[in-house]
Amino acid sequence: MSAAEELTPRQLRRRLLALARPIMAPLGMSILFRTAALSAGIALVALAGWAVLAARADAGAGELAARPVILTLVALALVKGLARYLEQYCGHYVAFRVLARLRLYFYDRLAPQAPAGVEGCDTGDLLARVTKDVDRVEVFFAHTIAPAVTAVIVPLASVGFAAAALGPGPAAPLAVGLALVGLATPALGRRGAALGAAQVRAARGQLAGHVRDSVQGVREVLAFAYQDRRLAELSSPERTLAAGLAATGRANAERRGANAAIIALTAVAELAVGLAAGLSPADLGLALGLAAGAFAPVLGVEDFAAGLQQAYASARRVFAVTDAAPLVQDLVQDRVEDRVQDPAPAAPVPLARPPELRFESVTFAYPGAGRDAPAVVEVSLTAAAGRVTAIVGASGSGKSTLAALATRSWDPDAGAVLLDGRPLADYPLDQLRDEIAVAAQRPHLFNMSIEDNLRLARPGATAGELDRAASAAQLSAVVDEREDGWRAPVGELGELLSGGQRQRLALARALLREPSLLILDEATSQLDAGVEAQVLRGLERAWRGKTVIVIAHRLASVKNADVIYVMDAGRVVQRGGYAELASRPGPFADLLAREDQ
Repeated sequence: MSAAEELTPRQLRRRLLALARPIMAPLGMSILFRTAALSAGIALVALAGWAVLAARADAGAGELAARPVILTLVALALVKGLARYLEQYCGHYVAFRVLARLRLYFYDRLAPQAPAGVEGCDTGDLLARVTKDVDRVEVFFAHTIAPAVTAVIVPLASVGFAAAALGPGPAAPLAVGLALVGLATPALGRRGAALGAAQVRAARGQLAGHVRDSVQGVREVLAFAYQDRRLAELSSPERTLAAGLAATGRANAERRGANAAIIALTAVAELAVGLAAGLSPADLGLALGLAAGAFAPVLGVEDFAAGLQQAYASARRVFAVTDAAPLVQDLVQDRVEDRVQDPAPAAPVPLARPPELRFESVTFAYPGAGRDAPAVVEVSLTAAAGRVTAIVGASGSGKSTLAALATRSWDPDAGAVLLDGRPLADYPLDQLRDEIAVAAQRPHLFNMSIEDNLRLARPGATAGELDRAASAAQLSAVVDEREDGWRAPVGELGELLSGGQRQRLALARALLREPSLLILDEATSQLDAGVEAQVLRGLERAWRGKTVIVIAHRLASVKNADVIYVMDAGRVVQRGGYAELASRPGPFADLLAREDQ
């Protein structure tokens, strides 16, 4: 269990209020307007009770008082309606502003964890946390704080007024009833409701992940007749959801039933005490009216109690993500917990262009793999400044792991990765991401146009710069054959493009970034031989003056590399030029022989 999942309600309240601190003034206005609305509502019922029984006791006096009473009731109703509107406006203004801050805070804390900290996470569940769970926290700000404060202030004022106007005797049953409804009944089923709320939020996160997988994998679901089994897999989270909803429902029913009984008994007690004390009919009507109206503020506690448990459960799920420590720490740029905007970036470290990248005795194992199954072992290699360095090997030999270590997606368990002779941790992460660009084997494309996906690298790039990057990566042909040209959509996950076209877009995007260090990680693996040769010719012109690392499975793509490192089982087993390695027996020659078969 994470520390966030063990946060108490009090700790959660303090953290949520800390997020709202800059905009607390409207929240205070919400409390003020709610107090006015509730007070007007109680006065309406109390005055009506007083007037009705006063009129029955003295018909003549009742007729004389009817007009001012009616005008007063109308005025109280208008005050109540206006104050209620202003209360809701102020409360929701704060709530929605805080939700926006909370989403920014969520992303701000999640970004440093990526990619290492989010690998293997259910993206559907993460999406549910930043959308539905954050939305659920709205209950705390819009429907909890003002009702909780006024549930104390208004009942105390009502009891005080009853004691002053009617005497301590008639005020006593009202005080007891309000205390029971406000303090005792909210505790009924609290633990079960909290556990149920946690079950509900977790189950809904699982359902979101399942639905996302089903939609994205609909072709496979249909192709393998997986529909019925896929639906059956929903039964477990559905049962959890049903159990959680049942637990919260039982707690709500218990509290509401107890409250109804307490209110009825309070009215009976008020009537009995009033008659015993010899109250006049008008005062007796006032006492009963107070008893009927004064419960509205404390019943507001019941109204938000169930939603508040859900809000706390959602807040724990949000903080479970935001409190996680990044696996790769930006040692240069400290991050402040409550910031919602980026601070001034750390000063860049002087760096040669192009730089040299060096691995010195690097060993690394992915979390969960164990020390006995490292992805790379004692790897030492150098990507010389301004040269093309190739890393080749069979699948699973550790090539892509070196690319991940070079970009500080992960930090090595032993050894060091040096850029211009300095450990990567000496550089701000923002600077590393400016200096290093990666074209991956399976690039992610956003559901936008070709141009928008390309401009991710440099939003302010000119049309000429876009054309040059596209031409070098042979993307221009893809643009020209689309009716909408640059504005042609790529679809969700780039599904409107072929695998090779997606790779060409990724290559163009990396070139447009104008990095000093360019890493191509199997970036042409889905291109046929003819197109790959054209792309490589264009890239060789575009990457002049840059340090380039080409990670490849097909050896034809590294013929012109200045030096080639051969990987096998996580280790460097050969080093040399293409002709040199091809001419002597060894792992490279074996790879070349298998490729020629």
